[in-house]
Parts: sequence; C-alpha cells; structure tokens
Amino acid sequence: MNDRKKAYLRLAPVALLFVVLCLWAWLKPAGDLSLAERRPLAQMPALSADALLSGDFMTGFERYATDQFPMREPFRRLKSAIQFRLLGQKDVNGIYIAEGSAAKLEDPVNDAWVRNTSAKLQGVYERYFAQGGSDVYFALIPDKSYYLAEKHGYPGMDYGRLTELLKESTAFAQWIDLTGALDITDYYATDSHWRQERIGEAAQALALALGADIAQDFRLELAREDFSGVYAGQSALPLDPEPMYYLTSPVLEGASVFNYETGETGGIYDLERLWGRDPYDLYLSGAAALQVIDNPAQDNGRELVLFRDSFGSSMAPLLLPGYSRITLVDLRYLPADSLGNYLEFHGQDVLFLYSPGIMNSSYLLK
Repeated sequence: MNDRKKAYLRLAPVALLFVVLCLWAWLKPAGDLSLAERRPLAQMPALSADALLSGDFMTGFERYATDQFPMREPFRRLKSAIQFRLLGQKDVNGIYIAEGSAAKLEDPVNDAWVRNTSAKLQGVYERYFAQGGSDVYFALIPDKSYYLAEKHGYPGMDYGRLTELLKESTAFAQWIDLTGALDITDYYATDSHWRQERIGEAAQALALALGADIAQDFRLELAREDFSGVYAGQSALPLDPEPMYYLTSPVLEGASVFNYETGETGGIYDLERLWGRDPYDLYLSGAAALQVIDNPAQDNGRELVLFRDSFGSSMAPLLLPGYSRITLVDLRYLPADSLGNYLEFHGQDVLFLYSPGIMNSSYLLK
C-alpha cells in the first residue's frame, strides 16, 4: 500500500465524522433553550431574497449553526477544559475560579452610568416618597468579585470609587453598608447569587437600619442537591453541583404573594421552578415587575417598598416578620412613571437594594 492510500485511510474516520455531524446537524430538531447558559438558542432564519442580498440570512445562519451544533455541550466543556486546564488561561468566557468559587470579571466603574442610574432612583424618590414621610434607604449588594478579584490578581470593579459615587448621588437615602456582613462563603460557588441560608447577618444589618424586628425561628429545607448556577453554564467548566436550600417558618408559610403581572396569588417559594430555566426562581417565582407579600402574622401596619433586582427575591422573606406588607418593585420591567397606577404612598419604609451590575448599567432600569 503506497503512502497516498495510507494517508487517505487515516483521513477516512475524520471525513466520516464530519459527514455524520453535518447530517446530524441538518436532521435533528432544533433546540429551544440552553438550560446551562440560561438563554434561548438561535433558530433557523427565514430564507428570502432580501435576507440573502443583505447578508442577514448568513449572519442568522451562522448563529443558528453554532447554537444547534450536535453535542454542543460536550464540545463546550472540552473547549473550556483545554483553555483553562491545558493552556492555563486565567478565565474562560469572562469567568474565573478562585477559592473554589466561580466569579465573573466585572466592567470598570462608569461614572456617567452610575450617576444616571442613581438619578432614576432619585426621580422615583422625589415623585412618590419625598412628601409622604417615608424613611428611605439604599444598600449595595457586593458582587462576589469584591471578595476575590484583588486578592487573587484579577481585574475588578473599583468599589471605593463606586461607593463614593453612590453616596454622593443617592444622598436622598440613608446608606446601609453590607460589605462587612457578607463574605465569599455566603454566595453560591457556581452562581452569582447569595445563598439565602447564609445571609442572616446581612438581613439583620438591613433590619437594624430600618428599625424592624425580623426575629423568627427558621426551618432549613433542602430544595435540590444538584444546583448548577449560571457561571457553571456560561463557562462550561467542570464545576461540581452544590445543594440549594431555603428557609421557612410559620410566618413565611402563612404569607401570600400577589403577582400583578399574572394576577395570581401564591406562596413565598415556588418549588416547581427548581426544575426550570433558573432554579433560583424558587424564591418568589423569579423575576416580576410588581409583587405584594402580605403577612397576616404581623399586625403592626408597617409596610416596606423594596426596589430590587434578583437578589431581593431571597432577601425579602427574611425581612417579612417586621412588616405587615412588603411590596417588591423591579424597575427593569416596570416603568417608574406607571408605579402610581398600582400603589398608594403613605409613609412606607423604602429600600433600594441593588447589585453593582444594575447600578453600573443605567440602561437596565426603565
């Protein structure tokens, strides 16, 4: 057998694999969602003369082919393992690992964006709360990188500058410092969020500033043993799943949550969400523009309006014993101008509770 035939024989398995993958890609049904990455997958673009001539079809087809490639997740994990373990990259897809915990490289502080976001919150304050006798507070939830980046030589957000800007631009609210009430163990190793069972000290710091008594006897419940957070999916690194817990009590079990978007009333925890797109939606059923939690176990008449992002879903239940009602507002989904269509303002406590990613991205709030 000559060398040319030997070369052809060596290439044959590769060619066969290529043909099989191409056929598989064309014949297999397109997936709708990447649970690992928490995002919808690109679909086959519509074919038309205009789309072909403009180049839109090929652009869409490239995204479709990348998202719908056969065995995409194993190939993503292999690629990330090679980059991280073999080639020694310090991060993969902007995700790095330090002290056994995955974190994301943060954007630098953008002064203009921080001021613009703060101005939106000040507008809410001036329109709805300035004349109503409300006590107003602001608390920044530190990102995981606050506890990891500088310590391990990764570029991180300048929290000194961010804090300075926020104190200056949210002077309408009393500042609550949470940095000392948290550490890296209070966050999920594979996710961006804090662990509800670990944030009691942060809840007490908020309650102390608010003047609320939030004491209650919790029962720790295992939600699922194999939670893999958003950083595990985005990085495709071999990060071990971890247990997810939630805290409950007679107070929380007796409370009701009304969702203005759906018109439905439910409980504090939505166990069905544990097996959906984002298991963190266990807490208050996930993202919602406007929710009201009523607490029949508390008759003091105190109310809290909590302006929040996703972190607030797991914090609100811990603050509930101090209030007869907590209203949660997510300005990512509800325009501030329409808030008066749903709420009356009569001296409620007000807490703006946000993570740095929100404050440093002014386009996120409506």
